[in-house]
Order: sequence, then C-alpha cells, then structure tokens
Amino acid sequence: MTVQALIQAYRTAHPTVGRESTRHAKWWSAQLGKEAAGTLTPALLLERLDRLASYGRSPSTVAFYLRFIRRVTAWATLMSYLPADPCAGMTLPKENTPAPRVLTEEEEVQLCSALGPPYALWVKFAIATGLTQSEQFTLRWRDVDLEHCAVLLPHSSTGTACTLTLPPPAIQILEALRQVHPPSMWVFPDRKNPSRPVNIHAFYVGRWVTAVNRAGIPWVAWKDLRHTCGVRLVKAGMAVEDITRFLRYREVRQAYTYRAWVAGRNPGEKSRPLPIEQLQSVADELQVVMLRDLERQPVTVEEASRLYAVHHLRDRPGRRNFEGIYRQFFKAWSQRPLESLTRKEIKVWYLGLAQVPTHANKALTFLRALFNWATDYELIACTNPALRIRRFPSVQRERFLTLEELRRFIQGLLPLKPKIRAYLLLVLFTGARRSEARTIQWADIDEHTRLWKKLKQKNGVAQFVPLPVQVMDALQRLPRTSAWIFPGQKGGAWSDAYPWKVWSVIRRRCNLENVRLHDIRRTTASYLAMQGENLPTIQSVLNHRSLAPTSIYARLNTKSVDRALQAQADRFSSLEGVIMRERRPVVIAHDQPPRQIESRDGISAATTEGKTDLQRPSENPAILPDMNRPTSAQPPAAPAVDHGEEIEWPG
Repeated sequence: MTVQALIQAYRTAHPTVGRESTRHAKWWSAQLGKEAAGTLTPALLLERLDRLASYGRSPSTVAFYLRFIRRVTAWATLMSYLPADPCAGMTLPKENTPAPRVLTEEEEVQLCSALGPPYALWVKFAIATGLTQSEQFTLRWRDVDLEHCAVLLPHSSTGTACTLTLPPPAIQILEALRQVHPPSMWVFPDRKNPSRPVNIHAFYVGRWVTAVNRAGIPWVAWKDLRHTCGVRLVKAGMAVEDITRFLRYREVRQAYTYRAWVAGRNPGEKSRPLPIEQLQSVADELQVVMLRDLERQPVTVEEASRLYAVHHLRDRPGRRNFEGIYRQFFKAWSQRPLESLTRKEIKVWYLGLAQVPTHANKALTFLRALFNWATDYELIACTNPALRIRRFPSVQRERFLTLEELRRFIQGLLPLKPKIRAYLLLVLFTGARRSEARTIQWADIDEHTRLWKKLKQKNGVAQFVPLPVQVMDALQRLPRTSAWIFPGQKGGAWSDAYPWKVWSVIRRRCNLENVRLHDIRRTTASYLAMQGENLPTIQSVLNHRSLAPTSIYARLNTKSVDRALQAQADRFSSLEGVIMRERRPVVIAHDQPPRQIESRDGISAATTEGKTDLQRPSENPAILPDMNRPTSAQPPAAPAVDHGEEIEWPG
C-alpha cells in the first residue's frame, strides 16, 4: 500500500475532517504519495518537514502538518496497515502561547477610517461576531435570519450547520450592508462581480495591508479581530464557557487566554508563589508582624494573604489554588487593612459572582479561612465578616463511565505508549488523583509488598495504597531513566497540563467526549460501591478525610436496599393469604344493625367444622364465626374483641 492510498483510507474512515486536513493530505500525497507505506521512517518525515519550513512556513504551521501524519500513522498501526508507527518517537515542537493582538477602540476607529465604506462595516461585523475570515466572507443571505437574530454556520470539523445568535450591533450592520452592497446572494459580494463572493486574497493584499499602513497602527491581521471580540466579551463580564460557545472553540483554554490578557498577565507565564521577604524563616516573619503595633500599622490583605499561603498552606496543593484566587479576586484589596473589609462589602462582591457559582464558593471559602487564620494568630481583632453568607447552590458532578464506555476505554489503552497506558491504569485501578499519579517516584513503591507510599496528599494525610498486579506489571515495564516514574522533558515530573492533553486525544478516540480525567477516579469509587463495599473502605481508597465526600457513593450500593424491598414485597404479597387463614369475629356495635361480610361476588361465606358453605345473603345476617369455632358439643364462647394484635409474618 502506498502512502497516498493509506491517506485516502484514513480520510474515508474519518469523513468529518475539515478543510485543513484536506490541505495537509494533498501536500503529503504530493511529497510521499508514491512511496510504500512500510518504508516511512522518522528521518524521511523530518526531511519533508524541514523542506516545508524552508518555504517560510512558521513552526506552528509545520506542527499542524506533523499532527496530521501522526494521526494517519497511528490509525494505520491500529488497523494493522503498518507493522509499527514511524511517528511514535517524533515529538511536537513546544511553543509558548503568544499574547493575542487586540485592537483598542482608538485603533479600530483609525483602521475603519483608513478602509472607508463599506469595508469599515466588515471590520465592525468581524469584531461584533468573532467570525473567522472564511466564515464571514462565505456567508449567504439565505443563512441569515434577521427576524430571530441568528445565522447558520457550518461546523469546522463535522460540516453540519450550527446556529449562532447575533448581538444587536451585528444585526444593525447586516441591515446597513443590505443598503450598501449591490443585490447578491452573498452577504459580502465582490464589488465588481456581485454573483460571486469577495476575493479574500485580493482584498487582503490590495486594501487591508494598505489601510493598516495608512492608519499608522501596529500590524494587525484579520484573525486579530476575532481576538478583539473575545477580549471585549471578557470585559463585558461573559463567562469563559459562554465565550467558548459563542466563538465555537473546542476548549476553554483560549477564553482563559483572553481573561489573562484583560488581567494584564502574559498568558504563557506560569503562576509564581507570592513574594516572600528575605528573613531567616517564615516563623520569623510571622513573629515580626505579630509583635508590631497593629493599631498604627494594621495588616493588609496582601500581607495576610502572603503569610497565610507561606505559613499555613506551605507546599500543599491548595496553595496554588489560593494564589490564583488571590490574583483574580483579592488583589484589588491588596493595600487595604484586612479589618476594613465589611460584611456588606463582601456580600456585594460575592453576589457579583453569581454567573460562576462554583468559583465564587471556592473564593468565599478561602476568604473565610484567611480571616479565621488571622484571628487565631491575633493579627485582627474583628469578627469574621465572611461567616454565615448563604452560598450559591452548585450541582455536584456525578459522572462515571458505564460498562460499555469502560470497555471502550480499556480497549483504547492497548495501542497507547507504555507510559501513558501505565498512568491511566494507575488512575483507574487505584482511584488516585491525577496529580498524585503523575508525581509518583520509584522510591515510593515497595516492589515486594506492592505498596505505594503517598506522603504528600491533598488533605495532608499520608496513605499506603496496595497496587494491583496489573498496575505493578505495567510500571515494571517502564524504563528507569529518572527518579520519577513519569518524567517530563525538563527533568522533573510531568507537567499538570500534560495529562489533560493526553486525555483530550484519548477521549476522542474512545468516543468519551463528555468524560473528564477526574471522572476515572469517580468511576473506581462508583463500581466499588455497586459491588457492595462499605463506605469506610471507599473512603480509605479515595483518602478522604471524612465520610461526607464519600457518602455520595452510598446511593450506588443498592444491594441491601434491594434485599430489604424484596423481603418487604414478599411479606406484603403473603398478607392476603394470612388474612384468609386468620379471620377473626367482627364486633358489632350496639347502636348499629348487624351486617354480614360479603365476598366480591356478593356471596356470604360461612364455615362449619372445617367445611365451607356458600349461601346467599339473608335478611337477618349472622356474624361469621371464627375458623376455630367450637363444636356443637361445647358451648359457644362469647365473641372476642379484636384489639388489633400484630400478625405474625410468615417465615
């Protein structure tokens, strides 16, 4: 099989690929189409990629071509078209996320003035909607619904139409374009020939470059208008999930990049610890603050937050979360005394975060903990203003893999690399957190007893986990090139983002689009509960400090409930037979005429010496005797009154 036939077979099996994959497939077919698929080597592929880079293509563009051929060879290896994957040892070049180029309102005015009508409306429409260049310039009027303020756009991957709700400024621009443009089926037609859409290349080279130079602003590409739209949505207070849906991104990562740009931070830089003064130790710094005159020099929010993070949280995983919350919410109060924050002010701040309830609850928890810690060390004398504030209701995620999804997931582990397969098996079979699994070291495992010593935990409590045999076999097959079992490129453990990148690829291959990496840990606990394991055992597996977070899995252990309900149903079902065997005399009140108990067909039943006589109801009905009625030789006993004694259940 040739490379061209292999690429064609891959595209036939994946018909939902977009135009970018079509371009990459055409280029690889032109370069290596006549070569035999079994002769592909990493050196041959790198040679073609270097030739592509010599044409002036950027490293990110070269990486896109490499991703395509990696997908093809991985699929061909899985389908047994190739004996081995030639791209298995090829890594993608690491690139830092560049800061987006965003137009200010003044630059937008200058650019629109340099372009002139009607091209200024094109720019304003792109900023208002965030459409890509191809989406905007191929838009047809039949896909626009001005009445419902919506437009139909083809999905970039599947090609199916998706509905995008347009804001009011975009609708006004479309109504203005109807008056300015000549009649055409295209929203943005060619001015010289309205029967076809605008020539993007001619517009970009002929007008756009000239207008940017004439406006006297730094260079801006058309894709920067999409970034401008995202940043302005962040400034308007839209949540990152809503921005992701509006701009039709696959992940929320780009929306977080826009939020970082608004906050004045470089999206590529990593979070750093809060600054610490050069003292002998953290305890010395805390002593200095406690012994000073706090009335003249009160503790500020920044100072208290730094001491809380360094002295209390230290190297716990919660410190990173607290520092992110501080930069996002508490930094505006950094120079204010901690005691000056009032309860009403905190309530107003908290209610303003109603659109992100889970994040708001976490920020309020950290703020309350900060006040409690400052009170314990006598840094403040006021009461905690963050207490007794009603939290936003948040729905706890309860997603876990079904048996069919679990089968697909385990089958999808077979063609993966040994390290990735061992990592996912470790998370699935032990219920470990993803950070605990990626930072495991060889020294933490006792190979004789198969015990994993987890010393640094989220809750600060050490744990000893017995590793299953399958996990131990997968770990022993890994090369020991570092102290870490899963080493990264810089000598340390895997980064926190690497498991997310790996999982995003695996879940698409296994058709687990709505499953998160943490759901694997929840799957382990869920199936333990369904197999009848008690809550303390599940708590020990998950290393929860209390039974409160573990109790959510109690609803899955339905075996005891099933036994109880089935036994109750059996008792209720036998109740009819018990009543027929244990009939008792009916007590007749003195002020009411006697009545006879009738069966469903209106025939009264009377029993005599073990025989049943059926007779029609008479005008003077008699009391039905009991089944233990004495014989004629014995005098009849007085009718006994039934005081509601308990029935003895059968069995």
